[in-house]
Amino acid sequence: MGSGASADATSKIESLKASLPVSRDLTNTEETMQVLSLADEILSSGRDIEEIKKLTFGSDSEKPAPPVLVSAVGAAESKLLLQKCPAHHLSCIFAMYGEKNRIRTKAEHENGQDFMTAKVRQLEWLFAGQTDKTWEIIAVDDGCPDNSKDLAKEAVEKGNLPNVTILDLRNAYNEKHPFFVERGLDEACKKSRKGGAILYGLLHAASTKPFYPEGKPRLVMYTDSDLSTDMALCGLLSDGILNKGTCMSMGARYGSPGTFLVKPPDHGAAPHPQSHYEQPNMMRIVLRHYVRVRLLPMLQGIYDTQCAFKCFRAEHLAAILNDVKSMGSDFDMELLLCALLFFQKQGSEQAKLCTVSPTLFTEDFAESNFMASSDDPEKPNKTYAGMMTALVEMHERYVDPASEDAKAAKDLVEFCKGMTWETYKKMHDKLLERGPTLFDHPFPLDELKAAAA
Repeated sequence: MGSGASADATSKIESLKASLPVSRDLTNTEETMQVLSLADEILSSGRDIEEIKKLTFGSDSEKPAPPVLVSAVGAAESKLLLQKCPAHHLSCIFAMYGEKNRIRTKAEHENGQDFMTAKVRQLEWLFAGQTDKTWEIIAVDDGCPDNSKDLAKEAVEKGNLPNVTILDLRNAYNEKHPFFVERGLDEACKKSRKGGAILYGLLHAASTKPFYPEGKPRLVMYTDSDLSTDMALCGLLSDGILNKGTCMSMGARYGSPGTFLVKPPDHGAAPHPQSHYEQPNMMRIVLRHYVRVRLLPMLQGIYDTQCAFKCFRAEHLAAILNDVKSMGSDFDMELLLCALLFFQKQGSEQAKLCTVSPTLFTEDFAESNFMASSDDPEKPNKTYAGMMTALVEMHERYVDPASEDAKAAKDLVEFCKGMTWETYKKMHDKLLERGPTLFDHPFPLDELKAAAA
């Protein structure tokens, strides 16, 4: 690129920094589509994506560009990487529960994101012009009492949206699906907290006869129903497996350079480590990581295990999912754990297990269905306390009791075992007084016990 064109691109970026909104509005369809149009401009400029990152991702002395522009840079990079991938098919899965508002347009409800349409448009944009690559969406109703399934069908028919399949987890109960019978799925699916729906979607994608030529690689990813993570970033996932050659791939919302957290309506794209410090569950995440890496050392180095942006080869899923028992809030971590253990047993070296790609993530507190709840302000404490118990159970399942790892974790296991949410809350609230705390902080066990007392 000539110096004149380079100067023009720099000038355009500076102009956008001054004119774009400070934060993100996931209910604004024009803003969501603007991310894609700006990504097109970045691609057509011919400028190296790493140079664009330097101009937009911020530094020690300069804050990042507005999140719409940071998202556009991520989408542009994703499309460049997808273009380098060989032919493949990507199935994209998400769970739906209580989606009577977000599935609608902004005109129909103040929290409406029209996410069915937005996800389709993002994937259409990403795969445009690449006829050797195909995609589909599999949306799974998680036993929703508000008829998320019917609302989704309505949106698909109204928008004439292509490549969308809608499933209902309740069918797994009615059909006595052996996988879910073994895990005790009830008729109303109340034992599932997103996990059951995602697992149903993954099993469906892995077992369904493809509509494209056999022999074409089949990738399966899952995400959340809202627009917090842009589907245009799926090229990062395909790149990890097909170009970088790792067994699986995933995104990260925090914990490493290149991650950004946006907290609407007033905050912009906070980079690492600021994004970590601004997490509403900052100390809960630190505590979970502290326990996790000591009880499950094979997860060392992966900070955002709960990130709902993971991708696998379809042919690996049946073997991986066979060992996943949870359908609750800890299923993300157990799925990741089972996948890593499976790949290790297949002889994969540590460096080839998983590609982790940093992403921009926009918080969506107004309609969160699987964590925060205005009806129960203690739900975060109850959820994270449950994760502590689940970590102990996973440790007992996956770590040899005669190993050095088990011996080193013995006292921590005893402390965490059977921890009530009230005890967890005391510990969390006391430790929160420390202020900003990074991952890998080496809490002495005595400090945790004192905080919980």
